Amino acid sequence: MIGGRNLKNNREGEGRGPSPYKFGTTISITGKDGAWMMNEGPANTAKSAREEAKEKLALACRILGSEGHDDLDLGHVSVRDPNNPDRMIIKGRGLCLSEIHEEDLVTIDFDYRKIEGKRNPHGEMPIHVEIYKIRKDVNCIVHTHPMYATAFSATEQILRPVNNEGVLFANPLPYYDLLTDLIIEPQQGASLAQKLGSEKASIMKNHGIVVVGETIEQATGRAYLLEKTIKTLCIAKVFGEPKWTDDEEAATKANHIFTETRIQAIWDTLVRRLEHREMPLRILEALLHKMEMSLPGIGKQRGGRSI
Repeated sequence: MIGGRNLKNNREGEGRGPSPYKFGTTISITGKDGAWMMNEGPANTAKSAREEAKEKLALACRILGSEGHDDLDLGHVSVRDPNNPDRMIIKGRGLCLSEIHEEDLVTIDFDYRKIEGKRNPHGEMPIHVEIYKIRKDVNCIVHTHPMYATAFSATEQILRPVNNEGVLFANPLPYYDLLTDLIIEPQQGASLAQKLGSEKASIMKNHGIVVVGETIEQATGRAYLLEKTIKTLCIAKVFGEPKWTDDEEAATKANHIFTETRIQAIWDTLVRRLEHREMPLRILEALLHKMEMSLPGIGKQRGGRSI
């Protein structure tokens, strides 16, 4: 068992299937010597908009988990269901962000009913549902507890753009301080949605962050860049009082640096970085699959236990 997952099968006993990376590769073991090679992944496989959304959502969870947003099994990312704008697909309960695959996602309607999925939803569904209700431009929501952003949330300081990434958040981010407890009631989610307003993100006092975007790529990139910006500011304060980009230049920089092309490039880079981190596990999966194909009785020899 690696990372809580059977390397040959998933938790329901079915094969994992091809690589989940849209821009990645699959690994196959060939030849008597067990040589391995990398082949093109399923990028050219025709998928519905919903299938692609679920694939990207699982990737987004694992990306954020690997980039400092994991907090045990807490934190969640959702996407508006492409087939029904009054439903969302969201990370299921009980796993770290970095463990999420497509079978770990659940579909919820905006009346808080579970429509699909084997896992239970997180209790903080109101964060997502209530934002989706009033922000028709939002199709992806991230709520996480990254270390630097959560520490920053314990202060009332204004986030200043001390790096290039910070210009995305040059307008003072809304500071949600109505409560610091979990957002588990619809009215609580509605109050957060109202505080967020039309902004990209909100700092939640003593809690974490909520970040939104028109796409999964945009929201994921913004969440990554927000934590990086806050971390940079924290480090800068060690050396003295930071100086920051003024409002006029920040607006200019944001417009010409963070174009749609740049946001896509950030996503592509994060996907590749995740793939490199997960590569050893995928090689091991392929090796075990090769062993079990060559030795049909190996499962019984292991006593039916996962490695």
